[in-house]
Order: sequence, then C-alpha cells, then structure tokens
Amino acid sequence: MMEKATQITPQLIEKLVYDFYDQIRTDDLLGPVFNAEIDDWDEHLPKMVSFWSSVILKTCTYNGRPVPAHAKLEGLTKAHFDHWLTMFEETANKIFTPQSANEFVSRAHQIAFSLKNAIDVQRGVLPGTPDSLAS
Repeated sequence: MMEKATQITPQLIEKLVYDFYDQIRTDDLLGPVFNAEIDDWDEHLPKMVSFWSSVILKTCTYNGRPVPAHAKLEGLTKAHFDHWLTMFEETANKIFTPQSANEFVSRAHQIAFSLKNAIDVQRGVLPGTPDSLAS
C-alpha cells in the first residue's frame, strides 16, 4: 500500500481522477448514468484531470461547461450526488493525508451544491421542494 501523500501534485490529481472513475464505471448506482453519457473515457478523463487541476492547483486549464452537461441527464437525483461525494471522499482519503484530502472533499461539496442549485434552476425546480436536488 502506498504512503498517503501530503503534497498535491498534477500526477496525484491524475491518480485520484483515474482511480475514482474506475470505481464509478462499475458502481451500481452511478455506473449506468456515466456509462450511458460518456462514449470515450480516454477523452473524458483528461478533462476531469484538467478540471481538478484548475480547482485545486489553479492551473486554469479547464474550459468545460458542467452545468449544461449535468442538467441534461434524465433521472439525476440527490442520491446520485450524495453517492458520488461519498465515493470521491473515500478515494481522496486513500491517496492523500486527511488535510490534503479535505482540500478536494470540501471543494467537491461546494461544487456539488452549486451544480445542484444550477440544475434546479435550469429544470424550473425551487430549492427545498421535493424535486429539488439541492434539498
């Protein structure tokens, strides 16, 4: 077993992303959603590495549009987000020390909250209502 990393490097962000999405692809809840939407994982994973590098290391290399990409997913629920966050936290904690893992996890929660609210707005759903992702 590898020693947990204190420093966050581009290589470790890549490891986090690839390890995490390897799990996602076979997960009973999230696998069907991701596998139905992503045709080319070899294209998608570098985008996710770029996203997390931009978020954590401020590389400014990501230029995607996550809200429209997620808002179009039919059947996306709060349970999907909660499960994604749990799996992400577990993966980050396997690779990084608690302090470094927390940088990823706290940002993931902030991003999920914003994304859920934006999707609610796009879907015409009020926060706090039964259909709200952000409830």
